[in-house]
Amino acid sequence: MILMTLSWRSRKQITYLSIFILIIVAIIAFFTWYLWPQPTCFDGKQNQGEEGIDCGGPCAEKCFGKVKDLIVLWTRVFKVSEGQYDAAALIENPNLTAGSPVLRYQFRVYDADNILIAIRQGETFLNPQERFVIFEPTIDTGKRIPQRAFIEISDIDWKYIEKKPTSLVVAKKEFQNLPFPTLQIQIKNSSVFPVKDVFIAGVLFDEEGNVIGVSSTKLDRIEAQSTQLASFTWPIPFDKEPANSKVFIRSKFNE
Repeated sequence: MILMTLSWRSRKQITYLSIFILIIVAIIAFFTWYLWPQPTCFDGKQNQGEEGIDCGGPCAEKCFGKVKDLIVLWTRVFKVSEGQYDAAALIENPNLTAGSPVLRYQFRVYDADNILIAIRQGETFLNPQERFVIFEPTIDTGKRIPQRAFIEISDIDWKYIEKKPTSLVVAKKEFQNLPFPTLQIQIKNSSVFPVKDVFIAGVLFDEEGNVIGVSSTKLDRIEAQSTQLASFTWPIPFDKEPANSKVFIRSKFNE
């Protein structure tokens, strides 16, 4: 009889203990759920059905897949006057929908002894799937003579940017070497909307395809269905007239 009573008491204690443990677990689960941060489109995690980290699914930000590195096609320095040089680089963004509203860069200029003699920093924007020229004029090198330059791109905060067909084309271009080199172009806007903040770079090549001169300019606005002139100049005539020229036109896409 005592054994049966003890067994019954033990079972009762176990039942009460189990109920108590369940209540504690339920309370902990409730407060964990209540206080735990809810998934958002800004938490740096891929959750809540997102296609990538904080993009796709319920998030307004679109995913652009794996991002490819920018390609530096060439970097050059050009003498302007004693102790003054221009630096330019041709960059390609191979990504179809990835760009950035801010692209920070740094030109590093070296002499024949591989000594760093000048640094120039700047920033621009980055459109998807575009080749463009970065140009920095009149870099002071003192008495040192530059032999090469490199461009370094800072870490990019990639964004999804919808690429749209450009409405700007070069309708005409003319070059004259005397009395000083001038490349004059006509840019046509075939769109029914004006285009603001148009950045243009002119690049000159010799017969072997080497870059011998770069210049840039900016037009504040090109009206719809209109043509506008732009000019590039260089300080002294080239020993031999350039064999070819190319114009790079860009304006910022909307995100």
